[in-house]
Amino acid sequence: MDTMRTTASFLTAALLCLAAPGVPWPAFGADKPQPGAAATSFTAPLLEDGDLELGPHLGKDVILLDFWSIYCVACMEEMPKIIDLYERYRERGLVVVGINLDSFGSKRVVRFVEGLDYPIPFPLVIDKRRQVAGDYSVSVLPTTVLIDRQGKVVDYHVGYAPGDEIKLEEKVKQALGGGN
Repeated sequence: MDTMRTTASFLTAALLCLAAPGVPWPAFGADKPQPGAAATSFTAPLLEDGDLELGPHLGKDVILLDFWSIYCVACMEEMPKIIDLYERYRERGLVVVGINLDSFGSKRVVRFVEGLDYPIPFPLVIDKRRQVAGDYSVSVLPTTVLIDRQGKVVDYHVGYAPGDEIKLEEKVKQALGGGN
């Protein structure tokens, strides 16, 4: 009974964090960006200090947007795969931006990230008000959005299962211009 109560409490807390009143959240089934659609530029606060502007990267770099939460188990399973992808392809022009959708203050996210067994080498944006998530019609986590050098969406993937990273890597390589 205690395990069931703990699980229910955790799920309730997670849902409240992701569905805070007054915070816009795209409806399930909302129109997601289709392949070939122009990516939306944004400026959003970074986890620690400053802002990240996507605009200077659009039409220049291959960009992977990774929408995640500290309460999302699949997100945390996927994160090391995204880091590996970034480490292997950043010199060829891959830019990765982690977009955290937790509703509470960034201090909890900072503590969480600092407690990981691995560093996250790419910028982390806090999208507490879900403006970026709304721009990209993200309603399920994790969601990854791949944008090519022309600033067009080439892939929109919801969820994570082992092996998804293999398909994502192929799409990243294509967007970067093929080859290994």
